Amino acid sequence: TGLYNVSRELERGRKAGLRTALAAWRPDDTRLVSFGLLLGLAGTGWVLTSAALITGFAGAPVDSPADFLRVVVLADRGYLFEAWMLLGGFLAAPMFASSVVALPLLVDKRISVLGAVLISWRVVMEHPAPMALWAALIMGLTAAGMASALLGLIIVVPWLAHASWHAYRDLVATTDLDSQPTRSW
Repeated sequence: TGLYNVSRELERGRKAGLRTALAAWRPDDTRLVSFGLLLGLAGTGWVLTSAALITGFAGAPVDSPADFLRVVVLADRGYLFEAWMLLGGFLAAPMFASSVVALPLLVDKRISVLGAVLISWRVVMEHPAPMALWAALIMGLTAAGMASALLGLIIVVPWLAHASWHAYRDLVATTDLDSQPTRSW
């Protein structure tokens, strides 16, 4: 979110730095914290659902990453890994749809968390193919950044944040949002 604030200031022709990034987290604005808590709750549900699938259907106990590779990924029979990947995609899609433009919107405008999420869903529903491509690019670039011992994330994260900011600006008409009341939810 701090990088969205940097992108916004650069778009306005202003200088931006660390102070600009930190300014996105205003102590009087709880919307980003609320949204972060909701994402954390969803992520916890995701992990529990994933663990339940593996625990319920793995051919042997999975107690370590090596066990996961041996028992799930490299299993001789069954489709547990494929089912696990499908479940991950099924659970990731609503999180993507809920946040793809909601986060930069919350940084940019005084709109409720629910309002930002609904606008984000509307954008995804109106532009499904470009949004699916954007989700795939985010996954691929993040994986590449992680594969380089996380060093690639130094380049990938700011680039994705800046690109996400511009995607938000291109996809959301914000002039109508300035007159809406702000609520935490």
